[in-house]
Amino acid sequence: MTTEQSFLIEGGNSLHGSVRCSGAKNSILPLVAAAIAVRDVVSFQNVPDISDLQSLLTLIQAMGVKLVSFSNGEVVLDTRGPIETRVENTNGYSLRGTQTLVGALLGREHRAMLPSLGGCSIGARPIDLHIKGLRAMGTQFEWKDGYLVGQAKALKACDVYLDFPSVGATENLLLAAALAEGTTRVFNAAQEPEVYDLISFLNKAGARIVPVFPFGFRIEGVAQLHGASHRIIGDRIEASTLMMATAITQGEATITGIDVRHIWSIVAKLRETGAVVEVKGDDAVVVKGVPGYRSTDIRTLTFPGYPTDAQPQMTAYLTLAHGNSVVVESIFENRFGAILELERMGARIKVAEETAIIEGVESLNSATVQAKDLRGGAALVLAGLAAHGTTTVKSIHHIDRGYEALDGKLSQLGAHVTRVNQPEVS
Repeated sequence: MTTEQSFLIEGGNSLHGSVRCSGAKNSILPLVAAAIAVRDVVSFQNVPDISDLQSLLTLIQAMGVKLVSFSNGEVVLDTRGPIETRVENTNGYSLRGTQTLVGALLGREHRAMLPSLGGCSIGARPIDLHIKGLRAMGTQFEWKDGYLVGQAKALKACDVYLDFPSVGATENLLLAAALAEGTTRVFNAAQEPEVYDLISFLNKAGARIVPVFPFGFRIEGVAQLHGASHRIIGDRIEASTLMMATAITQGEATITGIDVRHIWSIVAKLRETGAVVEVKGDDAVVVKGVPGYRSTDIRTLTFPGYPTDAQPQMTAYLTLAHGNSVVVESIFENRFGAILELERMGARIKVAEETAIIEGVESLNSATVQAKDLRGGAALVLAGLAAHGTTTVKSIHHIDRGYEALDGKLSQLGAHVTRVNQPEVS
């Protein structure tokens, strides 16, 4: 009999105390991919121990990268040896972080072969934007035997306009252009903090990348990159999750290790509901939840707008707000996967295409619910923290993909969250 891990969450306990955020999931994955373009020894600090990273490290080791060490939040990689350009999906992993291997491999070897991309079940996540930009730089692409095959005799600088400011496409173009001939300009590029974190590392490694007003980057190609050490930024989505967990339980907690400039949309929306959010310096916030908090509306946008990765958690929070809230998901289709599970707990939510209308209720009830994706799983944890009784959240491997010991951090703040093995239901 096979088993899977679940969370047992005893609701009704307010969160209090202080907790530090881990490094950003959405930084470390492209940074590890970027190491391949460097051909040297690189090290990253403040690294989260999450399953997506473990999967990516396993994958790149099979390609020829040497994992020198991974301990105490530091990863050291040696990419000086030969690198296999064909990425094999041999262990059934599924993660979006593999997409930036395309730009890294093209920059280094002028060839890349990747299987169909994975990640959460929250929409198509098309790679068309990546392909369009890299084609403009001289790469030819074809789908062959389930693989996306890209190759170029040489990468040539050009001007690229992205039809949508995709984070992944921006990162791929930065990696490829860093080693291309000439100066590339990328317009309508993603402005997320994790993109700037990647640029910070690449510039330490010898790249020449500068911002171009408005919303663009200029990349002067270099012949070779060199080794570097880089401390990654704090995880703004983990910080947002912990902030909303504190607010939904009417607790008071300090969240540290996060650049507060990266979470202003969360701060603003929580304040609109009546929660008290105090900014402490550059890297901490104090959140105090209040009874009878108000409804609000959100629309997901690219940074600095409200992040799609924090939408399911806010949806869970608003189920207990006084009044009706409107949530518009404009980034990914099918990102309301947690709503059916929230309704099992007593939430009242109507969904029409990309819009969810939430009628606040007085209380949520415990239930057995299933995480279907990373952020939706976190939303169910928040609901369980506030519900009456003990909630079981199943399939928490989705949550472990992007949160380092979420149960441990919540328990540190006084939540009653237990990780258990239960029989897997097919």
